[in-house]
Amino acid sequence: MVNEGLDGESVSGFLRRYDRTLRRHTTPHYILIRYGVNDRKDYGVTGFRQRLDELVRRLTTDLPHTHLLLETGMYVDYPSHYAWDRNTRLQPIYESIHHVGRTFGLPVVDIYERLRRETQHGNWDLRVRGYGVVDEHVPVLGAGQDHLHGHDVHWFTNIHPNPEGIAVIADEEARVFAKYWPYSLRQTELRVTTQLQTAAS
Repeated sequence: MVNEGLDGESVSGFLRRYDRTLRRHTTPHYILIRYGVNDRKDYGVTGFRQRLDELVRRLTTDLPHTHLLLETGMYVDYPSHYAWDRNTRLQPIYESIHHVGRTFGLPVVDIYERLRRETQHGNWDLRVRGYGVVDEHVPVLGAGQDHLHGHDVHWFTNIHPNPEGIAVIADEEARVFAKYWPYSLRQTELRVTTQLQTAAS
């Protein structure tokens, strides 16, 4: 798996490096696309939808045999563990992702909805800590300092997933993969197992 995302990048940034990025890799079997938060800041919801549409059109033309998946992003449990209702800013972005998915007939990994359900069932501790309280550039991954800062809702105001959040996201991705491409996944698992067995012999 290769992560081509860059910190703070929007779709327009990736489109500028689209050709050289594709040249660096052999044709992938799957591509997961998760953008939106930075796009909203750069050119709004409508601009994001237009650029995401352009990206998907280019990928489906240039890589017709590659499976594409779109992904939404984080949910925050305001007001319990977030300083402001960021969901109202994020939902229009995620609705645009679903719209593009319907337009092109692509699966959408709805991370937002999965994290919302997890939170409703009591599994709220899915994001890193520390933004604006200790050092926003060095987030705290777990609850070890909650007894010192947990009275301050800003302690929880970071949008990035912690290891538990990443595990939930990966589980949701695997669920969508298994729904749409169960045979392909079994073949991939078989190849990986064979490679491991060969390496061990």
